[in-house]
Amino acid sequence: MPETDAPRRWGRLLLCAASLAALTLPSGPALAQTPPKTAAKRDKTTAIDVAPSLGALVRLGDAPAFDVTQRGGLTVGASASYYFHPIALGLAYEHAGFGREESGIGALGVVRISRQLDTVWAFARVRVTGLEPVIPFLQAGPGVVWQTARADGVALSNGGVGGGQSFSCKASDSANLGLRVGWGVEVPLSPSVLFLGEGSFDAYRLSTDILDGCAPGAGTASALTLRVGLAYRFDLGGGDKKAAGK
Repeated sequence: MPETDAPRRWGRLLLCAASLAALTLPSGPALAQTPPKTAAKRDKTTAIDVAPSLGALVRLGDAPAFDVTQRGGLTVGASASYYFHPIALGLAYEHAGFGREESGIGALGVVRISRQLDTVWAFARVRVTGLEPVIPFLQAGPGVVWQTARADGVALSNGGVGGGQSFSCKASDSANLGLRVGWGVEVPLSPSVLFLGEGSFDAYRLSTDILDGCAPGAGTASALTLRVGLAYRFDLGGGDKKAAGK
């Protein structure tokens, strides 16, 4: 009896060991169902952005000839840029009122000068991602600026004894240089429309020469500008939408 029971005991032990191994080891289908790790998505969008804008300007500093009596002015402009995440390169045109200067009453009379600027800016913009849906950005670039002056006043003769004569004239200058450093935010309103809020410090190197015999130039000047606008984005493909459609 002891010799005949030994094979049965060993068979039972082997059967128990095989059962335990089957319970502890994962099956083949479970291993196959483990999802692979996926790489983080990257924004590969390329697009053309077109944006009209409105804003307000505050002139800083003093004028070279007369007192600045009005520092504020309105701005209107438009820009077009090529966007490739996270950078945009573009051009912008802006027309701005640049305030008013007055001479006060003197021996030669009195004059009031209203100024305007027309500027073409080239800019590079870098978006700070990771803070969606509000996306901050920084931008900077050079500009080419033309100044226009309108002078209105009264010219006195003989210190005012001989009476006075009113005059009015308008003159412009050749191109000068500007520099803009700015900041702002983008807020998507739809896949194709963005709200833009911008601020910038603008420096202008303008002439102080008499413009067409009418009025002196503004000279070196600077301003703070705030703008709002809506940008329409023309998707050039290669972005997340194309990848999702595959």
